Formats: sequence, C-alpha cells, structure tokens
Amino acid sequence: MVAKLVPGWETIVLLPAVELLGEPHIITSTGFVPASVPTVTALNEYHGITSSTHARGHAGGNISCAVLDDLNLGLSGSDTDNTKTVCSKGNSEEPTFFNFDAELNILRDEDLVATGLFNFARDLTRAPDVPYLIAHRVRGGKDSTEAFALDDEVDYYYVHTDNPVPIFGDGEFQALSLGFIPKGWVNIGHTLNAA
Repeated sequence: MVAKLVPGWETIVLLPAVELLGEPHIITSTGFVPASVPTVTALNEYHGITSSTHARGHAGGNISCAVLDDLNLGLSGSDTDNTKTVCSKGNSEEPTFFNFDAELNILRDEDLVATGLFNFARDLTRAPDVPYLIAHRVRGGKDSTEAFALDDEVDYYYVHTDNPVPIFGDGEFQALSLGFIPKGWVNIGHTLNAA
C-alpha cells in the first residue's frame, strides 16, 4: 500500500473542547465558543498552529499535513427508534443519534524529540480521553494552509482520544492509527457565518 498524505485542499484541525450543559464548546484564549455556532476567530486561533513550540501548541492545532489519505471521518448509520403510539399509522422509524466514524492515521517522525508536525500530531493525541472537536474542511477547494473565512463549509465531530496504535508495515513509513471515540455530537456542512 502506498501511503499518501491528505490532499492539500482538505483541512483537519483539532480544537480543544469541553462539554457544557450537554453541548461541546471550543476552548479559546478568551473563553468558550459553542460548537453549534463556531466562529472564524475560534477556528483560526488553532488553524495556524502546526508545532508544539507555539504558545498554544499544547491544546490543539492544524494536523492536516500529518494525516494519511486513508482517513475514515464522516457519518455512518444513525440509531433509530421505532416506538409507536396508538395513533401511529404504519411502520415508522425516527433517527435518534447521528453516528459517525473518526479514524485517522498519522505519520510518525524518525526523531522522537523533533518539534515538527508529525510529533506535534502525536503529542496532541497520545493520551486517552482528551476531548477535541475535529474541524474538517473538505469542500470549497481551499488549501489546508488557508485560514478559515466567512462562508467556509466545515464539518465538526466531537470526540475523545483513545490510545494510538503503532503501524509498522514492511517498507512503509511508520505511522500511528488514531481511533477517536465518538461522543454523539456532530455538525455536518456548517457554514461559518460569525467572525
């Protein structure tokens, strides 16, 4: 298998999160931003961070160029409920939870103490149960280095980290498999409309 990095027009940013009153919020330097109404400012606070040497590099950042193109990030089958009342006609099912998959493979750096992007992505995801909101911009043809802007369409997935699994294929780059734990909150196709 040939390992390739995510195409340049796909952006993946890990945003530090906390759950308040049942909704994830992005943790910013000025407070909390509800994940249901993310702002351009909140996303760009972490978009430009690609190294742990940045002042906020311990919290989150843009890992796009460390992610291999075999990612599995998106909606899967929803849970449903087929409860009926005496007034229900026919068979019906209502979606209850929007399930999603959040699995990324990232490259590892040969130098374990280097301050580059691969070790940065590893360090953000090496401990279990760290809450993140994954911001995934895949539509719009924007380069992963371009800052977020008004009218960008972004998907958000609320996850916790799990223990990464090393990948050692013969003749392949060393990588880590990140199987995030979905936490039942997703916002697909959100258009940024707040600065």
